[in-house]
Amino acid sequence: MSTETFPTNTDNARIPDNLRELVNDRLVEGETIRWMDMPIPYFFSLPSAIAFGIGLYCAAMPIMFLCMTEMIRMHAQEPPESEYMMMLIALTPNILIALGLLSVPLWTYRKTKRTVYAVTNLRAIVVTGNFSTLTVASYYPTDIENLSCKQRINGTGNLVFKIEGGNFFFWSIRRAFWNIRNVGKVERMMQELKNNLPTN
Repeated sequence: MSTETFPTNTDNARIPDNLRELVNDRLVEGETIRWMDMPIPYFFSLPSAIAFGIGLYCAAMPIMFLCMTEMIRMHAQEPPESEYMMMLIALTPNILIALGLLSVPLWTYRKTKRTVYAVTNLRAIVVTGNFSTLTVASYYPTDIENLSCKQRINGTGNLVFKIEGGNFFFWSIRRAFWNIRNVGKVERMMQELKNNLPTN
């Protein structure tokens, strides 16, 4: 195992010690870290945006039915308690599903705070955290396919380096560095890694 650590700079200074050590402990002999950083925290990705939209729809249904119940009560001038109780019991699954889906962006944000990306002279490393677990994935030069970079004016962006699935029955899964700083610089490093021509 390599005992070499990477220098302190603006990028990895943002990374919590436990995540930085997790990556460093997995280096093999002769492996050095060229770049390491965390994504800029975000709430909405495509999956979380879809989940949030479905959550809004599920939340609208109980509100609509309760409003209808209130309108019927006002027209009939009958006590609302029994109607409200029966309606709430019937709509409890919708309410719970809506709350779960509406909270997905918050979990996405929390996940970005436990995500670390790194590029070494041998591979790309992605550390992701879910609840109480951390997952470490490695991508070697043979795993890196056509790089796809989407860069914003301020230099941040996404760098996709591998696409899995995508046939008729399955959604495609994009392996990428999401919402990172200096994405152009990282793209060049990944291209060099793909060509197996890393430079310091």
